[in-house]
Amino acid sequence: MKKSTAIILWGVITGVVSIIFSQILYATGQDNSGLKWFSMLILFLGIFIGTMQYRNKANEGYLTFGQGFKAGFLMAIIITVLTTIAMLVDLQIHPEMIDKILELKQTDMVNQGLPQDQIDMRMHYVRLFTTPIVMSILFIFFELLFGAILSLITAGLCTRNKPIFDNTNETPGTDTPQA
Repeated sequence: MKKSTAIILWGVITGVVSIIFSQILYATGQDNSGLKWFSMLILFLGIFIGTMQYRNKANEGYLTFGQGFKAGFLMAIIITVLTTIAMLVDLQIHPEMIDKILELKQTDMVNQGLPQDQIDMRMHYVRLFTTPIVMSILFIFFELLFGAILSLITAGLCTRNKPIFDNTNETPGTDTPQA
């Protein structure tokens, strides 16, 4: 397996699984629940399994920390591109998602007992940050940040350096001088 194949394959698999998971959450009305944190588990497992496949199938069973981080982060970039495109498509198909976010934020502020003038001021800023462009930029930033952190963790877990001295080419018993 080529090195790039392992990275692209696991980036796409993880991205598609993340998209399917978020669609299931949205369809069941659980998109604002604690279940959303399982997407981080999906991201971690995808990068971890992809890095292991990269090490074992494309890199002869060895992996330096730098190679592991690079492979994981490249997978995170692919995952981020796919999930960002899916988010933008979702916002076009379901424009009520932004209204739902605004309604939830306003309800939270009312439940906190904030005065109406503070609610109005805060809602102004919430509206600025809930445009598709700003949401995409923030999503890309945080997805890549989490991808980098998870890539560091998986690189540390998957590192297996080549031995300095490889004795596989020598025949047994010939390393001692003969008299």
